[in-house]
Amino acid sequence: MDFTTFYIVIVLSALILAGVRAFLEKSSRLKRFFQFTGVVEVAFVSVLLLALIFFGCLQIVLRNFFHTGILWADPLMRHIVLWLGCMGGVLATARLRHINIDILTRILPERMRPIRDRIVYLATAIAASILGLAAAKLVADEKDFGTTAFLGIGVWVLQLILPVAFFLITYRSFVNLILLPEEKHTEWDDPNPVDNLVTNDHAAPDTSLEPE
Repeated sequence: MDFTTFYIVIVLSALILAGVRAFLEKSSRLKRFFQFTGVVEVAFVSVLLLALIFFGCLQIVLRNFFHTGILWADPLMRHIVLWLGCMGGVLATARLRHINIDILTRILPERMRPIRDRIVYLATAIAASILGLAAAKLVADEKDFGTTAFLGIGVWVLQLILPVAFFLITYRSFVNLILLPEEKHTEWDDPNPVDNLVTNDHAAPDTSLEPE
């Protein structure tokens, strides 16, 4: 089995797992489990972000006040940025906040929206699977080169997040394709947050501070 065939098997596995996930979504207990895994992902991204801020501030302090620094901190931070970008893409796909061209939303009528959504999810899955194949080849080549990032850790080990992230994006795009979830806007990502402060258009104005 060559490399491309192996990755095709991986993509088909993502499709099968998405179907199983869609079937298990009906169970309330498993739904809570999936919600828990989402919390774990957010916590992991938060830890990465805190680590990036910590080492960045530490390097600034060491260089400006002690004229020294941690040799492996800079490559570590570069790879943390890579991991943050990949995990951010995975989370954005799960929350339907990934980048997409919404021209179909403006052209198609409302009744055609499910078709538009399925086209977007399918296109995302195809694009992510192709990029995942390219990323997997990159990691394989990097492994052959044997380049070391820091502390004896190979660069290819840290780059494994690339094919993993694209696989997860493919999987979640398939899940969205099957379940066709509704896009819900919360108060903190509403494009007009000021409107959320208005609770009653007909409420009487507060005149407590007006002079009598």
